[in-house]
Amino acid sequence: MLLALAGLKGGTGRTTLAVALAAEAHARGRRTLLVDLDPRGDAHAWSRSAAENPTPPALALPGSAPGQAERLRALSFGHDLTVVDTPSDPEILAAVLEVAELALIPCRPSPLDVWAAVDVAQACLDARRLNPRLQFAMVPNAVDARTTLSAALPRDLRTMGLPVLDVAIARRVAHAEAMAHGSTASLDAPGSAAGQDVAELFDAVEALQAHCTTARLYH
Repeated sequence: MLLALAGLKGGTGRTTLAVALAAEAHARGRRTLLVDLDPRGDAHAWSRSAAENPTPPALALPGSAPGQAERLRALSFGHDLTVVDTPSDPEILAAVLEVAELALIPCRPSPLDVWAAVDVAQACLDARRLNPRLQFAMVPNAVDARTTLSAALPRDLRTMGLPVLDVAIARRVAHAEAMAHGSTASLDAPGSAAGQDVAELFDAVEALQAHCTTARLYH
């Protein structure tokens, strides 16, 4: 499956979730590839710093060169999961959505993030004209259950008619600390709260993958 972490605003946590999901998939024995399309190259830099950890192979393909969509499609062959980290660039995002099977849209509990997430959802709907297989879902990210904004985020997104995963990623420093030494929270401490957040998100991705595969076979 080709999975895109999608967004049109910085600071939503796309890269952190992209590397966490790729690392979790690899740790579970899935044939995994991490593709970094962001000119900053943070996901690829993380991969290079992770030499001592069991992390998946990673490629840096920044920008929206001609044929980028087909290049991504070709790279996904032979892998159980190809995770694509996208920048906040509508042209690059559009190319990825042409071939992605699932787009996860991290959304933090703030009005600015919600407004940006709505724009990404519209981009996904537009992409379905060429790619009817595309599914997408919001991922509540960096939430703090003690705050009103965090508690209301999933409900507010659903009220706008947006698909929302039942899994939420809590705001935990463990994710940033793990990234700093080329690891992830689930690799450092699988049984920790942060590690369990990643594991549950990956379980949700696999459930969506199974659902999409069944729907295609039925069709």
